[in-house]
Amino acid sequence: MNNQDELIARLFKDTLIIFLLSMFVSIIGYIIDGIITGNFLGEDSMAAFGLTMPYQRFVTIFPAVLVLGMQVMCSKFLGRGELREANGIFSLALAAALMIAILIAGATILFTAQIADILDAKEELGAIRPLTIDFLQAYAFGLPAIAAVTIFTPIMQLDNDRQRAVIAAAVLALCDIAGDLINVSVLDGGLWGMGIATTISYWLAAGVLLLHFLKANSNFKFLPEAVSLKYFWQVILIGLPVILGRGTAVLRLAFFTRMSVALAGGVGVAAYAAIENFSGLLEIIPKALGSSTQMIGGILIGEQDKNSILRLMKLALKYSLIISLTITAAVFLGAPIIAGLYTLDTDPMAYQMTLEGLQLAIVFLPLCAVGIIFMYYYQACGRFKLVSNLTVAGNIGFIAPIVLILTPHFGIDALWLAFPLSYAAFLLTIFFITCRHCGRITFKLEDYLLLAEDFDVAKDKQLNITVTNKAEVLGLSEQTQKFCVACGIDEKRSMFAGICIEEMAGNIVNYGFDDGKKHFVDVRVIVKGEQVIIRIRDDCRPFDPKKWAEIHNPEDPAAHIGIRLVKKISTEFNYVNVLKLNNLIVKI
Repeated sequence: MNNQDELIARLFKDTLIIFLLSMFVSIIGYIIDGIITGNFLGEDSMAAFGLTMPYQRFVTIFPAVLVLGMQVMCSKFLGRGELREANGIFSLALAAALMIAILIAGATILFTAQIADILDAKEELGAIRPLTIDFLQAYAFGLPAIAAVTIFTPIMQLDNDRQRAVIAAAVLALCDIAGDLINVSVLDGGLWGMGIATTISYWLAAGVLLLHFLKANSNFKFLPEAVSLKYFWQVILIGLPVILGRGTAVLRLAFFTRMSVALAGGVGVAAYAAIENFSGLLEIIPKALGSSTQMIGGILIGEQDKNSILRLMKLALKYSLIISLTITAAVFLGAPIIAGLYTLDTDPMAYQMTLEGLQLAIVFLPLCAVGIIFMYYYQACGRFKLVSNLTVAGNIGFIAPIVLILTPHFGIDALWLAFPLSYAAFLLTIFFITCRHCGRITFKLEDYLLLAEDFDVAKDKQLNITVTNKAEVLGLSEQTQKFCVACGIDEKRSMFAGICIEEMAGNIVNYGFDDGKKHFVDVRVIVKGEQVIIRIRDDCRPFDPKKWAEIHNPEDPAAHIGIRLVKKISTEFNYVNVLKLNNLIVKI
């Protein structure tokens, strides 16, 4: 691995670990809900819990739409050093998510019986119907908190407070588990108590995340004055695949629950609920990989850095295959234990059905991981129509015909086989789309990026250097000047570009490399027409040179002369710290 790969690899691993931890800890409460329901409350409660899953997915659609649009747009603005615009997007998304959540919560409480009918919790299912209603009513009170947690979590990553996201997720999971156990062992509150435990847990997690915005050094603030409604439809457009994705996921869940009831009655829907519940834990792997790719990719796309995007995708795909294949083998071998967690000893039929389902469905994970990485990447680079079509096809377009074709031959096993087969069809679709885009059969990863030919400047118009020590800084000025002159830039501005890089990179090495750790300064110089654009990125402690010069000895013309000189010769001088990286953008 060369030095240019090292910084992206370190960033990707750090981001991935935090996403995995926060997603795992937050989803574990949901998994425990299913396990405790199945073991303590019985088959009817597990079936009712399964019938509410389409509703639980539906109510997350709106905050998920907003968070995707917010994350993609904020990443691009931060990549360009435009922090105020990023704050405006965050404020807009938060306000909209909370308003929508309050409206849905009110509608759920008022029309619970009608919603139960839509979920197919009919009178003929006996005790399952009132259990479904109990859970829906209790769960509704937590919807505003769920929306807040959804919006806040990615901001913790962007605003260098990753640990808080993990702490909030841990609070959510631990409180939910404790609440569930108290409910079944002390209060005997049934599914209503399970829903209340989830609601309280989300409110506590939202409170933990909210404390971040009280910090004096947080970049993100709720700034109503920075909100611009012109960005609202852009946020919705970017999030459109989520509407289609979550919407079709609800349809898929409804389709599967109805098919499982038709094929095996209450036992079938209980087995499907267990598999779908455990799949939620497995899906954090592709989602974390995809989210890391999307977040970092959004910044690199904002910088129009094709080489770095390609390195990022190679890393993401490598990690996806290693992790997913390992987990697939572990789940296949551990399926008997997992199935036992969701079923009572008195339900051998439900146990056997759940066991077979786990072992057949788990093959989906490696295929899903690769597919999700491409999906999230295409979202980051703005291919919304492609993502929308792939989303609909993946959630319902492939899976429903597969189930209908296989059911006469395999019975309920057709539901489990549809998981891996639909993702195989999904990847084949990406292959055909890329080959058509390129006009040839191709297996080159660069072609699968689907970037326009003019996305990045030509290779002879860009200079990329990674510095790891002071000695390497000394040659930067001369190298940059020669590069700029070769690109047709006049000698004066070429000299200015060299001075700028030497001053800024020199400061970083002098003051940021003193902690005994290995650090990298990633320098990128591009020439667009008559303009020279310099981006300097490092993984040292946060340091805003612009603000430093304004605060320390601002009246002394001799103080910070290097920083003052760079500000004077540049047409733009922007700094932002994102994902624990200092990013300085200078235009000359």
